[in-house]
Amino acid sequence: MTNYREQALDILARLGAQPATSFIEDGVARVVREILAEANVPHRTDGCGNIIAHLEGSFTDGSVPPIAFMAHMDHPGFETVALDGDFLVGAAMGGVPQSSFEAGVPLQVILPDGERLSAVTAGPFGEASERKALISLEDSSRLAEVPMPASVVFDLVDFQLEDGYIRMRAVDDLAGCGSTLAMLSVLIKEQPAGDVYGVFTRAEEVGLVGARLLAEAGTLPRETLVVSLESSRTLPGAEIGSGPVIRVGDAGFTFNADAESPLTRARETLQARPEGFKVQRQLMSGGSCEASAFAVYGYRTTGIAFPLGNYHNGAPDGGIEAEYIHEEDYLGGVELMLEAVRRMPEREDTFFRQRLREIPGEFRERMGGAA
Repeated sequence: MTNYREQALDILARLGAQPATSFIEDGVARVVREILAEANVPHRTDGCGNIIAHLEGSFTDGSVPPIAFMAHMDHPGFETVALDGDFLVGAAMGGVPQSSFEAGVPLQVILPDGERLSAVTAGPFGEASERKALISLEDSSRLAEVPMPASVVFDLVDFQLEDGYIRMRAVDDLAGCGSTLAMLSVLIKEQPAGDVYGVFTRAEEVGLVGARLLAEAGTLPRETLVVSLESSRTLPGAEIGSGPVIRVGDAGFTFNADAESPLTRARETLQARPEGFKVQRQLMSGGSCEASAFAVYGYRTTGIAFPLGNYHNGAPDGGIEAEYIHEEDYLGGVELMLEAVRRMPEREDTFFRQRLREIPGEFRERMGGAA
């Protein structure tokens, strides 16, 4: 177990070292493919740049449907779109905090080879509705080296584990990517009953774009149970340090009980251990996730969320800070995912369903027999 935990954290640290914004996820995608290759997990990249890993199951009679775990590779930030004198103009990509348009916010401009140039915001640019900011490079002599577009990210820690908390520029959604990669690295050594997919998408922060294109194309078999992995802002009943959250819906959709059933069976199994298991269940209404993109196209969907502090780098005082989750919530999420795959053949045999099916005879008699 120790090695599995260490591996999961190492994977997350490797992903965190690759800054990315929507449509410019090259560094994260490269590391995702590297980790999959190191673990000998079969994978491919579709025409849109989404990465699909696939483990074939041992059951071939159709009794166990495929299950897919999905996470996105991008994070809110800016991209360079123009020059204005000695300044770059950055357009917001996704939901960056309002304070990021003010002057003095430390940034990093990412060159195509991965080099980071120190920069700072110099105030808003244009109308507020355009959501653009002026960006000043620390070394203005390198202005000509910056392509259009280039990722611009907040100058925050890549990865830090301290006192049980993981702090990163982009916990959302690298924790989802990392947990999926850690799960696949274990499952490759134990053939699952049904097919398992790990899906790593692009451009989620600007409208679930990669997921919508995947769902539209029917890339995953229509009978697949789709589990969206997210790091989501805390809510009552979805608290940091109380375990991963089985997500029963988002701001737009209530999800599917069939898709949730392997997570429910996994929760029951893990909580029956002497040491127990922390897990939460909640409708996370703070935003929409990729499960909704697949629900629109008829897939059965559910989700897992890691309760997140400083959502999208917005601190409670209005400043820009690293996001954070609890280490055990992250590692518990990996464990929940693994157990869900292992319980796929018995996914419908949950304790809750058994209890509803078993009606005491005395109650039947008092009701007059069969309905």
